[in-house]
Amino acid sequence: MNARGVTLLELMIALALGAIVSLGAVQLFDASQRSASLGEGQARLQENGRFALAFLREAVRSAGLAPCAGLTPTLRSTLQGGTGDEPPPRFALGAGLGGFDGGDRGFAPSLTGNDLGLDAANLRAGSDVLVVRGFQGEGLRLVSDMPEPSSVLFTEPPADPALFASGAVLLISDCRRGTIFQLQSAGSTGRGFRLTRTRGANPSPGNFTTDLYFDGSPFAAGATLQAVSVRSFFIAPGVGENNRGDAPPTLYQKRAGAAEALVEGVEDLQLRFAVDQDGDGVPEQYLSAGSVADFATVRAVELSVLATSVDAVSDEGDGILRQRFTQVVALRNRAP
Repeated sequence: MNARGVTLLELMIALALGAIVSLGAVQLFDASQRSASLGEGQARLQENGRFALAFLREAVRSAGLAPCAGLTPTLRSTLQGGTGDEPPPRFALGAGLGGFDGGDRGFAPSLTGNDLGLDAANLRAGSDVLVVRGFQGEGLRLVSDMPEPSSVLFTEPPADPALFASGAVLLISDCRRGTIFQLQSAGSTGRGFRLTRTRGANPSPGNFTTDLYFDGSPFAAGATLQAVSVRSFFIAPGVGENNRGDAPPTLYQKRAGAAEALVEGVEDLQLRFAVDQDGDGVPEQYLSAGSVADFATVRAVELSVLATSVDAVSDEGDGILRQRFTQVVALRNRAP
């Protein structure tokens, strides 16, 4: 029986073929990984854009005062920092919306001295800020008449007592008129849910008076109380890192406390407000926030967000995918 060994040439050819096969397998695996990363990035980009618009759309639709029995109540305020006819800018419920137009030279109008707790230095340059004023949770009804302007209020029990904690800003309304005030304390009693208020600046902003009506006509049983909501939406660096080691830009929402991250991977927010200047219910033009003279005339908002894949997933540019998502949203409370 002849036993013939492998020649050096044959061994080298075998090794070369093995290397070619291995290289092809590595390249195939790498291409598969890149394709998977690209697909994941595209899916994440779409998700970020849709979620960002969903948050903003919900907020804009519910902004402002809802007509009651076909009427929009005349507003008064007891809040310090404003007057009886004009609440502090933060609580301008009649305006419903507000905004700041981000540009190369800062924001218009300026964010300096704003009462929203926003610092321009922490926000993404060139991106806009949206302010939405409205209500949160279910309202309460008075269970007894107010005998005096400064009387303690008694209502039905709240579904969410946290909305009526000390410091909450509320609106009491009977459709014909309404008053914005700040709550001092609340709790259950035998007569109903008891709400009190005091005059002073603690908690801030405080009330300059405890009188809730100014026309000699008390609020009667059945008047409603609602918790006022003021939210600011803006873009700022997120708290995490992407695969490039950068903090991804993030859409935030801020109420009275710390800002809350809503959607990571939103790089830009641009706003245009549809303004009805002649009061016929039909907007004549779209304006930037800095050009709107009276936000009570805004009928709709064009929302435009630039969403990203967060991580670098392609070979082009910085590797991060980007796509702009735009939608026009009408204010439900100002529908003709």
